[in-house]
Amino acid sequence: MTQKSVTNGKKNANTNVNTNVKANANKNFLADKKALSPIVGVLLLLAITVIMAGYLATEVLSFEFTAPSKPVSLSARLEKVTVGAASYNAIRLEHTGGAPLDTANLKILVNQTDTDFSYLSKDVFGIGESVLLCGIESDKTAVLQYPIGQSSKKPARDILKSGDSAEVVVIDITTNQILFKTTVRSH
Repeated sequence: MTQKSVTNGKKNANTNVNTNVKANANKNFLADKKALSPIVGVLLLLAITVIMAGYLATEVLSFEFTAPSKPVSLSARLEKVTVGAASYNAIRLEHTGGAPLDTANLKILVNQTDTDFSYLSKDVFGIGESVLLCGIESDKTAVLQYPIGQSSKKPARDILKSGDSAEVVVIDITTNQILFKTTVRSH
């Protein structure tokens, strides 16, 4: 190779580079809408995704999660309660195991009707203890002390007639969980 051909090769290479630089310089990047619209689309999708993730994280983390209540074991059965010369059907609810229950946080339903706790002097319903669900006054059901001799209020009517049944539900009102549910039948 001669010196002249090497020089001509360098000139051709420089000319090609200069031509490419001039061609790119003549292009206006902002005027090329084909290259800009996919970038804007990707940025918008990314922004929407980040905003939605932030919103969902805020919603989920704002909930207060409560610990499940401790397991408790209760039983219910129909029992004859004698007051003077009269006998009445009452439901005996017994705490047979698990954590003690705070009576201020309990709701007991008999056939979907609230029971009156005002006659119960116990604050805690613990293992081995019982309460009576009794009919008092006209159609009111109350939670009374067991045995009935310790109660300030006495039953005045049967809670169940012969052949009837009653659904008993015990609810923890702090967690809104059903702790116990059963059906008691009269024979």
